[in-house]
Amino acid sequence: MNDYISFFREIQARSKFEMEYEKRHSNKLASKFNAMKFLNWNENKVSEIIAFFLDPNEDHGQGDIYLKLFKEELGLYFPYDTQKKVQVILEDSTFENRRVDIVLRNQDQSSVLGIENKIYPWTKDQENQVEDYLKYLQYISNNHYQLLYLTPKSKELTEYSGGKEIERLIETGKLYLINYEEHIIPLLKEFIKNTENERVRCFLVDFESQLIENYMGKENLDLGSLNHFITETEENIETAFKVSNTLNSIKQEMKNLVDQQMYQLVDELTEELKMRIIYNEQFHHFEIPVFKNFFIKFNYEEGGVIYGLVKTPQYMDSHYDKVYLNDLRNYLGVKFRTSHWWPLFFLQYHNIEHDAAFWIDVKNGTFKEFMKSFIITVLQSPNELKQDL
Repeated sequence: MNDYISFFREIQARSKFEMEYEKRHSNKLASKFNAMKFLNWNENKVSEIIAFFLDPNEDHGQGDIYLKLFKEELGLYFPYDTQKKVQVILEDSTFENRRVDIVLRNQDQSSVLGIENKIYPWTKDQENQVEDYLKYLQYISNNHYQLLYLTPKSKELTEYSGGKEIERLIETGKLYLINYEEHIIPLLKEFIKNTENERVRCFLVDFESQLIENYMGKENLDLGSLNHFITETEENIETAFKVSNTLNSIKQEMKNLVDQQMYQLVDELTEELKMRIIYNEQFHHFEIPVFKNFFIKFNYEEGGVIYGLVKTPQYMDSHYDKVYLNDLRNYLGVKFRTSHWWPLFFLQYHNIEHDAAFWIDVKNGTFKEFMKSFIITVLQSPNELKQDL
């Protein structure tokens, strides 16, 4: 136990020093600034960025250097005479009215590369989705094709989407499973090193930083400093792996704690508001007796935790189209978004797989108090704003 205590104390001390240094020199370092924060970060946007750099005719002005590195680093076969004859297509429609995220074609379609991009491990493939992509690429290229299935490392391709020939297609190289952690992030480092224009290089650095944050976690410690400390001794390496291997079980325990706190919350609200509020552990929603059409809800989505108002199943059946509660949205003063299920929702915590903020707020009770405050605020809003709820 003493080894673990010393290990954590050393990391905490180094982290504190580096945060103080960064704070003191923030005007010059600006290490937290990232242009990616201004983008609507989703699969379409990430695919658009990747396609832009793979297209040698795009406005980055670097020619086919990125496409060459992409081919070389991943061992892909995609010959072309001149870069002008390379075509990069976003959302290429298949015969089954599906869309391959990115398709690269050479001058006579004698070779085709397709990329199916999933940026979240929990995004579900549709039935036969990847199998249909493979058939489409095979047809348009006369069997000279490869499909790259790009995902986070933890996502698995199954026969439900890829068909029963997955293993054979992987062996023959027609289907290539790649991930952000082991392939795209190292590839971006090569892109950055080989970029001559400073503006383009800065964009790539921000893109790389965002992917590292999403898939490897944002470090308070400088990565090189942390790596050096961990690899100093065999004991440090062993301790680091033991700590890392406990994270999944810790997160599950913390989710269980969230549910416990929500049950405590409904007891408190029932007593304070003199109405019987119910918490549904399976769907993470609160049933409010004075609301007929909506639940108050939080959920683990978009890589983090969202909260807001969600339709009841019955109301969804009768009101499938989006419902906009603009007056309530303005009253609450939050930049809520709207979907078919959620008339109001907001991504409160980002990237909970790698960022500790949510888990800390669960531990200290902040998240429970946040949900309590939101429920009370909605209930206490003017009657004319909640009459349709």
